[in-house]
Amino acid sequence: MHLHELTMEQYLSWERDGYLAIEDFLSEGELHTYNTAMDATLAAWKAKGSIMPPNIDKVSSVIEHGEIYLALMEHPRMMGIMRDVIGDAFTMIDNELFIKHPGQATHANWHRDTATTMLIGGKRVPFMVKVFYFTADVPYDGGCLSFLPGSRHMRDEVLPAAEAGGQMPGHVRMNVRAGTAVLFDGATYHAAMDNTSSEQRRSLIYNYGPLFLKQWPGYEPSATLLGNKENTPLRNMLLGACPWPRDPHVFQ
Repeated sequence: MHLHELTMEQYLSWERDGYLAIEDFLSEGELHTYNTAMDATLAAWKAKGSIMPPNIDKVSSVIEHGEIYLALMEHPRMMGIMRDVIGDAFTMIDNELFIKHPGQATHANWHRDTATTMLIGGKRVPFMVKVFYFTADVPYDGGCLSFLPGSRHMRDEVLPAAEAGGQMPGHVRMNVRAGTAVLFDGATYHAAMDNTSSEQRRSLIYNYGPLFLKQWPGYEPSATLLGNKENTPLRNMLLGACPWPRDPHVFQ
């Protein structure tokens, strides 16, 4: 089996558990750059009168707010990982800047984003793969993104109660260091824990799926992004700017 970016150990862990955490994905310099950009984007967004949910700062379609976010959407290393877990043809479904503030109760009980699974060329392919780039340390009590390992293989009717919260037997919390990238299959049972710490949970989130999917409503790229004549074939593929066949050359 040929892998583009993952090691065989990582790939087998992904196939078994339905999620993968990769430490030091972003360097200290990149973290400083992204955190500075996130703060500036939020300040500008709020200055326009945008209203945030209680105790959460969120900017949907963050790729509309600068090249820095587009560059992360098509990060070369992550593109290699997506090729390993999805294949050579995929698109960006949604994306956002997300900051969960101290003292906030969970904003998402246990759920899966989709129960759909597919076989393409005899290979099990996720209907969607979501990537969290954490730009600050996440303590154990910091509102962790959490998973039930192996649940991607479970039927809906055998999944534990959604209200289990932090009492979910066998759950794993992503109390990770800044710079960690966490990706998970949309069929993996997951939740956000209460943030009882004094820290913000800061992240940039990108969701990818097979090329036949469209962006979720409200996340469609603007005409400005779609019409940029300097877009590469890879960027056009991710933005859904034009139909694109299975073609590994886009990654060159």
